[in-house]
Amino acid sequence: MHDPSNQRVGNVQGRAMNVNGSHSQGQARHQPERVIKSPQWFSLPPAIRQLFSLFPLITYDENELPQRVPNSRHHHTLHIFTINGHELSPNPACLKWQAYLLAKRIPFTVVSANNHASPSGALPFLLPAQKSKKEPQPQAIPSSKIQRWAESQGAKEETLPIQLEAYMALIDQNVRNAWLYFLYLRKENFEAVARRLYVETASSNTMVQISLAHQLRSAAQEQLLRTRTHIDEEEIYEAADAAFKALATALGDDSFFSKTESPNIFDVTLFSYTHLLLSFGRSSQQNSLSWQDSTLLDLLSRHEKLLHHRKRVLHFCNGDDMTQSTP
Repeated sequence: MHDPSNQRVGNVQGRAMNVNGSHSQGQARHQPERVIKSPQWFSLPPAIRQLFSLFPLITYDENELPQRVPNSRHHHTLHIFTINGHELSPNPACLKWQAYLLAKRIPFTVVSANNHASPSGALPFLLPAQKSKKEPQPQAIPSSKIQRWAESQGAKEETLPIQLEAYMALIDQNVRNAWLYFLYLRKENFEAVARRLYVETASSNTMVQISLAHQLRSAAQEQLLRTRTHIDEEEIYEAADAAFKALATALGDDSFFSKTESPNIFDVTLFSYTHLLLSFGRSSQQNSLSWQDSTLLDLLSRHEKLLHHRKRVLHFCNGDDMTQSTP
């Protein structure tokens, strides 16, 4: 597609060339050349020049691990967002990789962390085990590389069929967008769940909590507006419902989307949303964290195949084999 901005840049560049006289004819010879001086370093006050000479602007590498991290770690550690009383992370991005490692039977320990503790600035990340102090400290592995690392540890290499790649887009777009709206932009759910998860656990200072709550809701709104001109609740839920229907149909009578006896990356990606929707439950269920508005949960609950799928993945991650049993 033609980019009109390129044309505008070209026009501006063309005019500039005519002003300079490099391609014009006649006029440039009879007019004095205008020299426009751009700000240079010598125009800055000496104190400012000295400051920037001491502290040049550079791009830093990822942060190193905190010094409190043990020099010798005998276990793989997965750093995720978690809260007391929850063995599984209540955050979809963290839960996805936690469930993946559990499903692949790779032993690891969980460390509660936040984004500030991550070298890349995002959770989750994994620190491989270090056999001895003599070996160099392993580099932290970001979430984008955990699957490749797991395969290097013996997990079966996975290549999603083209059909599942298309269905993955339904999870990453339709389901995730509905989750963002449901959790952050539905005020009653934000107050009952998101605030308690991400705001109250971060600080006890009222002003900090107000600022953080605003940042979370603004970030969710910005994410949704990347693919639409305005936020329409009905449209978002309709897209999620269509995704649930398509996913239930694709699953059919199989235990997992992998069509094997164990879940794959696709299964745990879907699980990271369905499990949290179901585990928090409705407000009438007296859960410590519960949905005050259950619209998205109600849409999911219409599809028994997906409810059974979530239960199978959960039991498999816990070490139980339910693939041959009736949910």
